[in-house]
Amino acid sequence: NIGTVYWNQHDFKQAAAYSEQALKLNDRQYVTWGNLGEARYYSGAKSEAMPAYRKAAELAAEELKVNPHDTDVLGDLANYYAMLGDRKPALDYLEQALQYGRNDKQVLATAALVHSQLGETGPALEWLGKAVQAGYPKEDLATVPGFGTLSKTPRFQELLAQAQ
Repeated sequence: NIGTVYWNQHDFKQAAAYSEQALKLNDRQYVTWGNLGEARYYSGAKSEAMPAYRKAAELAAEELKVNPHDTDVLGDLANYYAMLGDRKPALDYLEQALQYGRNDKQVLATAALVHSQLGETGPALEWLGKAVQAGYPKEDLATVPGFGTLSKTPRFQELLAQAQ
């Protein structure tokens, strides 16, 4: 939880340090590995983030066996593979998440994030528009680090103005 506080403050180095501490307590939670990957990536330690993303994807795939329709896990897997630069599994998992959560604002935002991570600005902005229409909150739109490259586009600024 402390790592999440630092994440929300965009202090990614501290978020990574606390994620590492959390993993000493329990190294079987995929979300913690994913959080570590994200924190390392956005703190500038991109090469150090990749093993954490791989471990997160491995554990998330195990979790998916419990409920193969879990849109959170499917979306997280799509994001991890996008961060790893592995387009095919990223889009495969994203397609599954969208199949079960096509109208869910978080799933739609995840679609935007995955496409953004893959360098696909047009599709990312299209999905982000759908997320905003579904009620994706303005404060999240403005603060998600993965939307950083999108935030420089006029379309993103329009969506920010439209968001609640």
